[in-house]
Amino acid sequence: MAYTSYKLHEIVKRAVAHEWSVPEFQRGFVWKATQVRDLAESLWLDYPVGNILIWDSRGKTAVETRSVTDAQGPSLWLVDGQQRTTALCILSGRRPYWWQDGQDWNDLLKRYDIRFDIDTMEPPFFVVANAVIRRNRTNRYVEVSRLLSLDLEKEEAQKELMDLSKAIKSDGLCSGRGADEVQFRLQKVCRIRGREIIGVTIDNELEDVVEIFARLNSKGTRVKEADIYLGIVAARSPGWVRETFLPYLDQLERDGFAIGPNQLFMCLTAVGTKKIRFKSIKDDFWSPAGVKPSWDKTTAVWPKIINFLETWGILTDASLPSNAVLVTLSALFDKFPDVDRSRTGYWLFQALRYGRYSGSGTTSLEEDLRDIEQAVNGADAVASLLHRIRAIEPITKEEFLRDYGDNRFGRLLLYVLAYDNVAEDWSKEGGRIAFVDANLIRGFAPQFHHVFPRDFLEGKAKPEQIEALANIAIIGATTNIRISNKDPLDYFDRYSIDERKRAQQYVEGEVAAMTVENFPAWLDARAERLAQVANAFLDGLNGGA
Repeated sequence: MAYTSYKLHEIVKRAVAHEWSVPEFQRGFVWKATQVRDLAESLWLDYPVGNILIWDSRGKTAVETRSVTDAQGPSLWLVDGQQRTTALCILSGRRPYWWQDGQDWNDLLKRYDIRFDIDTMEPPFFVVANAVIRRNRTNRYVEVSRLLSLDLEKEEAQKELMDLSKAIKSDGLCSGRGADEVQFRLQKVCRIRGREIIGVTIDNELEDVVEIFARLNSKGTRVKEADIYLGIVAARSPGWVRETFLPYLDQLERDGFAIGPNQLFMCLTAVGTKKIRFKSIKDDFWSPAGVKPSWDKTTAVWPKIINFLETWGILTDASLPSNAVLVTLSALFDKFPDVDRSRTGYWLFQALRYGRYSGSGTTSLEEDLRDIEQAVNGADAVASLLHRIRAIEPITKEEFLRDYGDNRFGRLLLYVLAYDNVAEDWSKEGGRIAFVDANLIRGFAPQFHHVFPRDFLEGKAKPEQIEALANIAIIGATTNIRISNKDPLDYFDRYSIDERKRAQQYVEGEVAAMTVENFPAWLDARAERLAQVANAFLDGLNGGA
């Protein structure tokens, strides 16, 4: 382990010139503009900003760089400190090599436009420029990138600062301070480029490096285990993550399932090894020969998962209370592609209802995968999966009297019941929910609408009744029902929500009876009706059992 002091402008130069690389297992830039501003202020105040970690890979396993924009092949890798280094490049107005798209970089500079407020003597001394600041016709807010581009060793830089100081005074700014004092404050910003940051260089093996990266993640948040092993696969199969894995993630997102790399990676190991505890997987699986066949099977099974969920109008992972269930479905459909979809659906809804994957869900998933591996056929696998769920009770009306905001499964079930009943949208245009003409809307997520409006009931009913699931109807994502504080009679008539449309969502009975006084009784009756329909729906999936 070696320690080297780097000046800020040297760090930026190495990032721009690709003298350092960024490993493929690192995430992209995620800092907010306020974090970049705070970094500038910390540097100006001479506060510590942390070290950077550099890996010397000479003689080690080849590693794939996140993006390739030149012929450089440096052996030094920026393992920890990418967020700060990118922020330093932003502050300096220079694009690091790993930022491939120049236009995106220009947009980024506009969003992260950090200015030095020369007129203030109280923090914050740096601000994120907004439209008002950009329209300011004085020299009060000076671009940090302009100041960091100036080398104070050069005469022309000193002249530019002198001219700027005079202009600031001419604008009537910095009352009580002379041009020399203004120039000194500007010089202090310029000297940030010479601020020294310690770089720690290590020469460990790759597996150790990704573990170190996980432990030194900048905000103290441990990177998920999947990130580490994804990095190992990236190292052993150069280009695979960038050219194969990430594009497929994009494809899934276009299909409505923005599940993220860790979730997809767990599906890969679930299909390939029936395990998601990565440390228990044999080392040879992480090689190209181990990953490729499992990847091919994973990509083959995902269309089956999407098609299966479409049966009930589930067109996005955002509708699911837990994405972990997708891992089990991957392994199940891979081993038993002809498994009974109806009974599998019954298991799906009961597993989500009872929160089988609450928390990390790792133990539950490992049990699922073990059951699937040991099953002799699809029916046996589903029976074993169902056996893992505690005694399944009929749904009661109380489940529909819970707060809809805290009840993700309840919201899903309410939507599925409406979808299963071919419910139409409550907009004036109508049309079946989740459809455009005869086509499903990829990525469709339902919206939830209070049958009795909040404002209409405020002060007239208990808050827990107002927010109950039984007081909710499903509407399309673009439907805008301007109901204000009107009673249901008003907007039912205004939007032509007739008896047929209401019945499709089990809003039944005479509209004239839907008064404030009758609201508690109406709510109770609808909850009872929804429980009856839900039990009939689930019993149907279970073959009437």
